Amino acid sequence: MHIPNLQHNIVLAPYTTFKIGGPARYFVVVKTKEELFYALAEARRTKTPWVILGGGSDVLVSDAGFPGLVIKSELRHVAVNEGNAQVRAESGVRMSGLITQTMKHELTGLEYAIGVPASVGGAVWANLGARGRQMQEFVLEVTVINEQGEEQILYNAQCQFGYRDSIFKHKKFVIIDVLLQLARGNQAKIKEEMQQLVTLRKDTQDIAAKCAGCVFRNPKDQTDIPAAKLIDDLGLKGFSIGGAQVSPLHANFIINTGTATAQDVVMLISYIKQQVRDNAGIQLMEEIEYIGF
Repeated sequence: MHIPNLQHNIVLAPYTTFKIGGPARYFVVVKTKEELFYALAEARRTKTPWVILGGGSDVLVSDAGFPGLVIKSELRHVAVNEGNAQVRAESGVRMSGLITQTMKHELTGLEYAIGVPASVGGAVWANLGARGRQMQEFVLEVTVINEQGEEQILYNAQCQFGYRDSIFKHKKFVIIDVLLQLARGNQAKIKEEMQQLVTLRKDTQDIAAKCAGCVFRNPKDQTDIPAAKLIDDLGLKGFSIGGAQVSPLHANFIINTGTATAQDVVMLISYIKQQVRDNAGIQLMEEIEYIGF
Protein backbone atom coordinates (compact mmCIF):
# COMPACT_ATOMS: atom_id res chain seq x y z
CA MET A 1 0.00 0.00 0.00
CA HIS A 2 1.27 3.45 -0.90
CA ILE A 3 -0.19 5.86 1.66
CA PRO A 4 1.84 8.77 3.08
CA ASN A 5 2.82 8.25 6.74
CA LEU A 6 1.56 4.66 6.70
CA GLN A 7 2.70 2.68 9.75
CA HIS A 8 2.94 -1.07 10.23
CA ASN A 9 2.04 -3.35 13.15
CA ILE A 10 0.83 -0.58 15.44
CA VAL A 11 -0.72 -1.80 18.71
CA LEU A 12 -4.25 -0.44 18.95
CA ALA A 13 -4.78 -0.63 22.72
CA PRO A 14 -3.56 2.96 23.36
CA TYR A 15 -6.08 4.26 20.81
CA THR A 16 -9.11 2.79 22.60
CA THR A 17 -10.75 3.74 25.89
CA PHE A 18 -10.68 0.04 26.91
CA LYS A 19 -6.87 0.06 26.47
CA ILE A 20 -7.18 -3.40 24.96
CA GLY A 21 -6.23 -4.70 21.53
CA GLY A 22 -3.46 -6.12 19.38
CA PRO A 23 -1.70 -4.62 16.36
CA ALA A 24 -3.13 -3.29 13.13
CA ARG A 25 -1.29 -4.58 10.08
CA TYR A 26 -1.47 -1.07 8.64
CA PHE A 27 -2.23 2.16 10.51
CA VAL A 28 -2.55 5.74 9.33
CA VAL A 29 -3.68 8.98 10.91
CA VAL A 30 -5.66 11.25 8.56
CA LYS A 31 -6.15 14.94 9.28
CA THR A 32 -7.83 16.15 6.09
CA LYS A 33 -10.65 15.03 3.85
CA GLU A 34 -8.19 14.51 1.03
CA GLU A 35 -6.04 12.20 3.14
CA LEU A 36 -9.14 10.21 4.11
CA PHE A 37 -10.21 9.84 0.46
CA TYR A 38 -6.72 8.72 -0.54
CA ALA A 39 -6.42 6.12 2.25
CA LEU A 40 -9.80 4.60 1.42
CA ALA A 41 -9.05 4.55 -2.31
CA GLU A 42 -5.77 2.76 -1.68
CA ALA A 43 -7.48 0.21 0.56
CA ARG A 44 -10.04 -0.46 -2.17
CA ARG A 45 -7.36 -0.67 -4.86
CA THR A 46 -5.39 -3.27 -2.90
CA LYS A 47 -8.52 -5.04 -1.61
CA THR A 48 -7.35 -4.47 1.96
CA PRO A 49 -9.99 -4.64 4.73
CA TRP A 50 -10.27 -1.35 6.59
CA VAL A 51 -11.92 0.21 9.59
CA ILE A 52 -12.28 3.78 10.85
CA LEU A 53 -11.26 4.57 14.41
CA GLY A 54 -12.44 7.79 16.04
CA GLY A 55 -12.35 8.43 19.77
CA GLY A 56 -11.87 4.74 20.49
CA SER A 57 -14.88 4.36 22.78
CA ASP A 58 -17.64 1.82 22.23
CA VAL A 59 -15.20 -0.62 20.61
CA LEU A 60 -13.38 -3.81 21.60
CA VAL A 61 -10.31 -4.72 19.56
CA SER A 62 -9.23 -8.36 19.30
CA ASP A 63 -6.07 -9.51 21.05
CA ALA A 64 -4.89 -10.51 17.57
CA GLY A 65 -5.46 -6.98 16.35
CA PHE A 66 -6.81 -6.14 12.89
CA PRO A 67 -5.39 -7.77 9.74
CA GLY A 68 -5.98 -4.73 7.53
CA LEU A 69 -5.86 -0.94 7.55
CA VAL A 70 -6.97 1.10 10.55
CA ILE A 71 -7.65 4.72 9.65
CA LYS A 72 -7.49 7.01 12.69
CA SER A 73 -9.63 10.06 11.96
CA GLU A 74 -8.29 13.36 13.20
CA LEU A 75 -10.44 15.58 10.99
CA ARG A 76 -11.17 18.28 13.55
CA HIS A 77 -12.40 21.45 11.86
CA VAL A 78 -15.44 23.16 13.39
CA ALA A 79 -17.44 26.02 11.86
CA VAL A 80 -20.04 27.78 14.01
CA ASN A 81 -22.82 29.97 12.59
CA GLU A 82 -24.28 31.86 15.52
CA GLY A 83 -26.91 33.50 13.32
CA ASN A 84 -28.82 30.30 12.56
CA ALA A 85 -27.41 28.27 15.51
CA GLN A 86 -25.84 25.72 13.16
CA VAL A 87 -22.51 23.96 13.57
CA ARG A 88 -20.55 21.96 11.02
CA ALA A 89 -18.06 19.62 12.68
CA GLU A 90 -15.70 17.11 11.12
CA SER A 91 -15.84 13.48 12.18
CA GLY A 92 -12.72 13.46 14.36
CA VAL A 93 -13.84 16.31 16.61
CA ARG A 94 -14.23 15.20 20.24
CA MET A 95 -17.79 15.60 21.50
CA SER A 96 -16.74 17.14 24.81
CA GLY A 97 -14.60 19.69 22.99
CA LEU A 98 -17.45 20.51 20.62
CA ILE A 99 -19.88 20.95 23.53
CA THR A 100 -17.48 23.34 25.25
CA GLN A 101 -17.03 25.28 22.03
CA THR A 102 -20.76 25.58 21.34
CA MET A 103 -21.33 26.67 24.95
CA LYS A 104 -18.94 29.59 24.38
CA HIS A 105 -21.09 30.61 21.40
CA GLU A 106 -24.23 30.30 23.60
CA LEU A 107 -25.57 27.37 21.59
CA THR A 108 -27.34 24.59 23.45
CA GLY A 109 -28.52 21.03 22.85
CA LEU A 110 -25.50 18.75 23.04
CA GLU A 111 -24.82 19.11 26.77
CA TYR A 112 -26.37 15.69 27.44
CA ALA A 113 -23.24 14.07 25.94
CA ILE A 114 -20.67 15.93 28.04
CA GLY A 115 -18.11 13.54 29.46
CA VAL A 116 -18.73 10.83 26.86
CA PRO A 117 -15.35 10.02 25.20
CA ALA A 118 -16.75 9.92 21.68
CA SER A 119 -15.90 11.65 18.43
CA VAL A 120 -18.58 13.43 16.41
CA GLY A 121 -18.44 10.71 13.75
CA GLY A 122 -18.82 7.98 16.36
CA ALA A 123 -21.66 9.82 18.06
CA VAL A 124 -23.61 10.01 14.80
CA TRP A 125 -22.67 6.42 13.84
CA ALA A 126 -24.11 5.11 17.13
CA ASN A 127 -26.84 7.76 17.45
CA LEU A 128 -25.35 8.56 20.84
CA GLY A 129 -28.03 8.91 23.48
CA ALA A 130 -28.32 9.83 27.15
CA ARG A 131 -30.76 11.60 29.45
CA GLY A 132 -33.58 11.09 26.97
CA ARG A 133 -31.79 12.79 24.06
CA GLN A 134 -30.11 11.41 20.92
CA MET A 135 -27.90 12.78 18.17
CA GLN A 136 -30.65 12.37 15.59
CA GLU A 137 -32.46 15.35 17.13
CA PHE A 138 -29.68 17.67 15.97
CA VAL A 139 -28.41 16.21 12.69
CA LEU A 140 -29.43 18.11 9.57
CA GLU A 141 -27.06 16.39 7.16
CA VAL A 142 -24.04 14.11 7.12
CA THR A 143 -21.33 14.31 4.44
CA VAL A 144 -19.92 10.87 3.71
CA ILE A 145 -17.71 8.91 1.38
CA ASN A 146 -20.09 6.31 0.04
CA GLU A 147 -19.45 2.69 -0.92
CA GLN A 148 -18.42 3.78 -4.43
CA GLY A 149 -15.76 6.10 -3.00
CA GLU A 150 -17.73 9.24 -3.86
CA GLU A 151 -18.69 12.18 -1.66
CA GLN A 152 -22.40 12.22 -0.82
CA ILE A 153 -24.72 14.14 1.48
CA LEU A 154 -27.27 12.23 3.54
CA TYR A 155 -30.09 14.21 5.13
CA ASN A 156 -31.52 13.28 8.51
CA ALA A 157 -34.27 10.98 7.21
CA GLN A 158 -31.75 9.12 5.03
CA CYS A 159 -29.58 8.30 8.05
CA GLN A 160 -32.16 5.77 9.30
CA PHE A 161 -31.58 6.64 12.94
CA GLY A 162 -32.87 4.26 15.58
CA TYR A 163 -32.08 3.38 19.16
CA ARG A 164 -28.25 3.28 19.19
CA ASP A 165 -28.44 2.68 15.47
CA SER A 166 -28.05 4.35 12.08
CA ILE A 167 -27.43 3.51 8.44
CA PHE A 168 -23.71 3.92 9.14
CA LYS A 169 -23.70 0.67 11.14
CA HIS A 170 -25.00 -1.23 8.15
CA LYS A 171 -23.30 0.36 5.14
CA LYS A 172 -19.66 1.20 4.55
CA PHE A 173 -20.26 4.94 4.56
CA VAL A 174 -17.41 6.96 6.06
CA ILE A 175 -18.45 10.17 7.79
CA ILE A 176 -16.53 13.29 6.77
CA ASP A 177 -18.51 15.93 8.63
CA VAL A 178 -21.89 16.65 10.19
CA LEU A 179 -24.17 19.69 10.10
CA LEU A 180 -26.00 20.15 13.40
CA GLN A 181 -28.95 22.38 14.28
CA LEU A 182 -28.69 23.66 17.84
CA ALA A 183 -30.61 26.38 19.69
CA ARG A 184 -29.74 29.70 21.25
CA GLY A 185 -29.11 29.54 24.99
CA ASN A 186 -27.65 31.32 27.97
CA GLN A 187 -23.97 30.57 28.50
CA ALA A 188 -24.20 30.56 32.30
CA LYS A 189 -27.15 28.14 32.27
CA ILE A 190 -25.48 25.87 29.70
CA LYS A 191 -22.29 25.79 31.76
CA GLU A 192 -24.25 25.02 34.94
CA GLU A 193 -26.04 22.11 33.26
CA MET A 194 -22.74 20.77 31.94
CA GLN A 195 -21.21 20.87 35.43
CA GLN A 196 -24.23 19.10 36.92
CA LEU A 197 -24.06 16.35 34.29
CA VAL A 198 -20.31 15.87 34.76
CA THR A 199 -20.83 15.53 38.52
CA LEU A 200 -23.67 13.06 37.97
CA ARG A 201 -21.54 10.95 35.63
CA LYS A 202 -18.66 10.90 38.10
CA ASP A 203 -21.03 9.72 40.82
CA THR A 204 -22.77 7.02 38.78
CA GLN A 205 -20.34 5.89 36.07
CA ASP A 206 -16.71 4.80 35.85
CA ILE A 207 -15.78 7.56 33.45
CA ALA A 208 -12.15 7.58 34.60
CA ALA A 209 -11.74 3.80 34.28
CA LYS A 210 -10.47 1.84 31.30
CA CYS A 211 -13.80 0.94 29.75
CA ALA A 212 -15.82 1.39 26.56
CA GLY A 213 -18.94 2.90 28.11
CA CYS A 214 -22.19 0.95 28.18
CA VAL A 215 -21.60 -2.54 26.82
CA PHE A 216 -25.23 -3.56 26.20
CA ARG A 217 -28.20 -1.87 24.62
CA ASN A 218 -31.26 -1.43 26.80
CA PRO A 219 -33.62 -4.23 25.59
CA LYS A 220 -36.49 -1.87 24.76
CA ASP A 221 -38.13 -4.41 22.46
CA GLN A 222 -38.37 -6.97 25.28
CA THR A 223 -38.74 -4.92 28.46
CA ASP A 224 -38.50 -1.38 29.81
CA ILE A 225 -35.97 -2.51 32.40
CA PRO A 226 -32.52 -1.06 31.61
CA ALA A 227 -29.68 -3.49 30.95
CA ALA A 228 -27.78 -2.17 33.98
CA LYS A 229 -30.66 -3.07 36.31
CA LEU A 230 -31.06 -6.54 34.80
CA ILE A 231 -27.37 -7.21 35.46
CA ASP A 232 -27.40 -5.56 38.89
CA ASP A 233 -30.44 -7.58 39.98
CA LEU A 234 -28.40 -10.75 39.42
CA GLY A 235 -25.72 -9.52 41.82
CA LEU A 236 -23.07 -9.30 39.10
CA LYS A 237 -21.55 -5.97 40.07
CA GLY A 238 -17.87 -6.59 40.78
CA PHE A 239 -17.89 -10.03 39.12
CA SER A 240 -14.66 -10.67 37.21
CA ILE A 241 -13.20 -12.94 34.59
CA GLY A 242 -9.46 -12.45 34.27
CA GLY A 243 -8.77 -8.72 34.26
CA ALA A 244 -12.28 -7.80 33.10
CA GLN A 245 -14.74 -6.76 35.78
CA VAL A 246 -18.39 -5.72 35.87
CA SER A 247 -18.22 -2.22 37.30
CA PRO A 248 -19.13 -2.04 41.00
CA LEU A 249 -20.63 1.37 40.22
CA HIS A 250 -22.58 0.86 36.97
CA ALA A 251 -23.51 -2.71 35.98
CA ASN A 252 -23.57 -1.96 32.24
CA PHE A 253 -19.89 -1.02 32.29
CA ILE A 254 -17.08 -3.57 32.01
CA ILE A 255 -13.76 -2.34 33.35
CA ASN A 256 -10.26 -3.29 32.34
CA THR A 257 -8.71 -3.52 35.81
CA GLY A 258 -5.26 -3.33 34.25
CA THR A 259 -4.55 -6.77 32.81
CA ALA A 260 -7.71 -7.54 30.85
CA THR A 261 -7.46 -9.13 27.43
CA ALA A 262 -10.12 -8.94 24.77
CA GLN A 263 -10.79 -12.61 25.43
CA ASP A 264 -11.49 -11.81 29.11
CA VAL A 265 -14.04 -9.21 28.04
CA VAL A 266 -15.66 -11.53 25.49
CA MET A 267 -16.00 -14.28 28.09
CA LEU A 268 -17.47 -11.87 30.64
CA ILE A 269 -19.95 -10.52 28.08
CA SER A 270 -20.98 -14.09 27.22
CA TYR A 271 -21.43 -14.96 30.89
CA ILE A 272 -23.57 -11.87 31.56
CA LYS A 273 -25.77 -12.60 28.53
CA GLN A 274 -26.24 -16.21 29.63
CA GLN A 275 -27.16 -15.21 33.18
CA VAL A 276 -29.68 -12.59 32.05
CA ARG A 277 -31.15 -14.98 29.48
CA ASP A 278 -31.44 -17.87 31.95
CA ASN A 279 -32.81 -15.82 34.84
CA ALA A 280 -34.83 -13.07 33.17
CA GLY A 281 -35.61 -14.58 29.78
CA ILE A 282 -34.13 -11.57 28.00
CA GLN A 283 -31.48 -11.64 25.28
CA LEU A 284 -29.09 -8.74 25.71
CA MET A 285 -27.43 -7.28 22.62
CA GLU A 286 -24.07 -5.54 22.61
CA GLU A 287 -23.78 -1.82 22.01
CA ILE A 288 -20.03 -2.00 21.47
CA GLU A 289 -18.45 -2.77 18.11
CA TYR A 290 -16.01 -5.67 17.70
CA ILE A 291 -12.89 -5.04 15.64
CA GLY A 292 -10.71 -7.87 14.38
CA PHE A 293 -12.90 -10.76 15.57
